[in-house]
Order: sequence, then C-alpha cells, then structure tokens
Amino acid sequence: MATDTYNVYHVAFRQQNAPDHVAIALVPTENSDQGTGRFYHVHGDVGLGMEYEGRPGYSFAKTKSYKGSTFQFTFPKSELSRFEEIAQQHKPPHDERALMESNPDPPIQNCSDWVNDVLAEVNEKLTVH
Repeated sequence: MATDTYNVYHVAFRQQNAPDHVAIALVPTENSDQGTGRFYHVHGDVGLGMEYEGRPGYSFAKTKSYKGSTFQFTFPKSELSRFEEIAQQHKPPHDERALMESNPDPPIQNCSDWVNDVLAEVNEKLTVH
C-alpha cells in the first residue's frame, strides 16, 4: 500500500582515521527496504570546501562503511522540492582553519553540523506538529 510520506533518517558511515561521515536519507514509508532511498550529504575536505550532493537513489545500507541509521521523523512526499531547497540553502562547511590549526576556536563545522542544521529546519517547516 502506497503512502504519501518519506521516513527521514540520519545515516552514519565509518571513516578510517576520521570522525564518522553522516548524511540524510529519505525513504518512502511503504518501502520494506528502509536502507535504500534518496540520499543527501556534503562531502570533501572542510579546509578546501565541502560540496553538496543529492542522489535520487542510493542503497546506503549496503555499503561497506555503513554504520547505522536513526529514524528522525516523516514528512509529506509533496514537500520533496521544499526539502531539497532547504538542503541546498545550507552552505556546505568551508573553513580554511582546518588546514592550519589543530584546535581552532570556535570549533570547525563539518558534515554532522550540516546534517543537524538541515534536519532541524526540515522538522520545523515540513512536519506536522
């Protein structure tokens, strides 16, 4: 039975010698495979400037580095374009201090901060409270 909502997941991947990489996945609520869906993240080096990427389909749970997913909330499929606008409006992290300083103050923003910021805004604006 088809539903009109996406399940939203905070997805984590192991990285060698670095903090976990995190992303956002949108999976149609009716899908039995909740490990495949739309995928959004920023990637690259913070010091050189990360890049935003959205994929219309990705089997994130089948990658070797997959660590886990945490369900966040649902939102209507009709709001997908608004979700993508919100994600694109959040600038990918870029801080040259990452190239020169070992413990910068204030701390450098990374992919986790980007995911948290996007999820907070989406939850506020697109979910039914």
